[in-house]
Amino acid sequence: MRKLNVGFIGCGGFGRAVHITNMKANPKYHLRAAMDINEAAAKTTAEEFGMQYWTTDLNRLLSDDSIDVAVISTVHDSHAELSVAAANAGKHVLCEKPMGLNREECKAVAEAVKKNGVKYTVGYNRGMAPLVTQARDMIANIPHKKLIYHCIQALFPVDHWTHDPARGGGRFVGEGCHIFDLICELIQCPPVSVYASGGTFLDPNIVKIPDSGIVTITFADGSVGTTLIASAGCGFFPKESTEIYVDLKAIHINDFKEMTCCGFDGKECEKIDLGAIDKGHKVEIDLFADAILNDTDPPNGPINAAKAAVISFMVSESIATGQAVPITEKDYVF
Repeated sequence: MRKLNVGFIGCGGFGRAVHITNMKANPKYHLRAAMDINEAAAKTTAEEFGMQYWTTDLNRLLSDDSIDVAVISTVHDSHAELSVAAANAGKHVLCEKPMGLNREECKAVAEAVKKNGVKYTVGYNRGMAPLVTQARDMIANIPHKKLIYHCIQALFPVDHWTHDPARGGGRFVGEGCHIFDLICELIQCPPVSVYASGGTFLDPNIVKIPDSGIVTITFADGSVGTTLIASAGCGFFPKESTEIYVDLKAIHINDFKEMTCCGFDGKECEKIDLGAIDKGHKVEIDLFADAILNDTDPPNGPINAAKAAVISFMVSESIATGQAVPITEKDYVF
């Protein structure tokens, strides 16, 4: 089987611990090169994972004809520019979320991907978590409106760069997009409106934009998805949970590890325990490889990537105005 040669752009903790580690263990990939503006990070990463070379020069990596895939794990404000550059160089792109910090950046990425005929996936892994996809399949053919509730809470430090609007985009754009995609994945119907209420729950002298809130997405079939995003959360409490209600049935997913299903096939409740948290990272890269090798649609391609991104932009607009913001396909199909 042909292996996909990978060049990694950004060698920080997340990229090393998740994408590089998972791709090294996946037989569909070969780790070729590491690039980072921090020379020590690039060198250490390449040596630790047995790559052919390291560099601080982006052009060297993108001009390497042997590299099939560029994996981008950098600070948020560089995602769109790097994705466009990689696509223009003919590389397939796996970019961590967010897709971009505004609609113009998202549109530029989508256009570059289309123009160059490459595959693109954004890192909304939660919608590919095994328990989430199992729940999605269980409710997919139920012809009734669905109610989804997802909570993501944790302490998100006041000095984290994600809170910088120019660099990180803020909590809703930088991380909330994960959850907006998860809800869209479960409901499988076009969103029609976004309403949010929230504000700055951390120190407002340091964090200058909303960091917490409750977001409600209404869908064309009448289904509703709501998420609570808390930056001043509790470390002693589970970080995430998902609740699904439809047609006298209920599903509860605890931290992507345990799932309780009630009312299905005439049964009261059944519990599934994976034994460990699985947020879908391994599934994501495996499906991405299959899309490249078999020339099929990638997971979370430009349309799904832009949909969740645009919802995240609308959250800030709704909080600022106190009004629901309508959304149609023309907002995210570029």
